[in-house]
Amino acid sequence: MKLSEVIDIYVARQRSLGMRFESAERLLHYFERAVGDRQIGEVTPESVIDFLNGDKALTATWARKHSVLSGLFGFAISRGYADRSPLPTVLPNLPPAQTPYVYSTDELRRLLEATSTLRTGYSQHVPAMYRTMILLLYGTGIRIGEALRLTFQDVDLVERIITIRCTKFSSDHGCGGSSSNIWWRSGICPETLRPATATP
Repeated sequence: MKLSEVIDIYVARQRSLGMRFESAERLLHYFERAVGDRQIGEVTPESVIDFLNGDKALTATWARKHSVLSGLFGFAISRGYADRSPLPTVLPNLPPAQTPYVYSTDELRRLLEATSTLRTGYSQHVPAMYRTMILLLYGTGIRIGEALRLTFQDVDLVERIITIRCTKFSSDHGCGGSSSNIWWRSGICPETLRPATATP
């Protein structure tokens, strides 16, 4: 079976399990283009190594590529599409994963103050929009894509719940207790999209 066909079947299977699998799908098709759409059993260890290594220093991306390809070839072997995995069995020493950085309260305050300098075209609401976005991300911990997909229908100011839709694993969940506080601190009135009188 061709590599592209196995990839399509594997992606469909992962999505049937509730995963969005978007970034992994892009990586798999990038792999397909890099090694050529050959029979999956003809993929060589050398071509896999070239894809994993790329043309830059080894980073966490190497581990991400290896993980996605490991899933693909494990699936292919279990379904009888391939009889072996061309992935390397000895992994290189990769740099340690980066530690997430959490802004201090003072850093957050200065970041929010800097939004007052932002202007795009003639819109007066740009500073408030960026301020709201920063507070939303900081206060809830949601992903940037989840925040950008929010609509007014997802924000319940009475119950103080924000519903996050289309998450990484294609499920919905709520962030409670902070929605009205975020709007109030942003200086923007959600009903009219005009600056509110309240200040932080």
